[in-house]
Amino acid sequence: MRYVVVGGFAVIAHGFHRLTKDLDVCPDPSPENLARLAAMLAELGAQHAGLGDFAPEEFPFDPTDPRQLAQGGNFRLDTPLGDLDVMQWIPGVPGELAFDHLARDAITASVRGVPVAVCSLEDLRAMKRAADRPQDRIDLEGLVIARNDV
Repeated sequence: MRYVVVGGFAVIAHGFHRLTKDLDVCPDPSPENLARLAAMLAELGAQHAGLGDFAPEEFPFDPTDPRQLAQGGNFRLDTPLGDLDVMQWIPGVPGELAFDHLARDAITASVRGVPVAVCSLEDLRAMKRAADRPQDRIDLEGLVIARNDV
């Protein structure tokens, strides 16, 4: 499956170490990739979680249906492995679907020896500025300090 990691784990990958309660990914919207994602979510028994900061209209109905994933929505899911946010439309990222833009400048991080695509620092900062929640402002400040940006 192809995806780009965004959110808290991307913040960590770019040097500001903090806790996060979920994994945020932006999947490649190709039909084959979305079919793999839907099958994985079905196998995990993924279920919609609380909406949190997202509006209900950002959530297609069934994340285990690749046709509904292809509509480009966002999902906040509970899985036995932890919380997962599948984000295809992301504030601060140009375009209807974010993957192509994010993948273009993504960096590669290693998680237990497995290469993982992570959004660029520039894209991460743009997402955090656009969302502008309290945690986003903390992340932006933490990234400045961690990266010695003045």
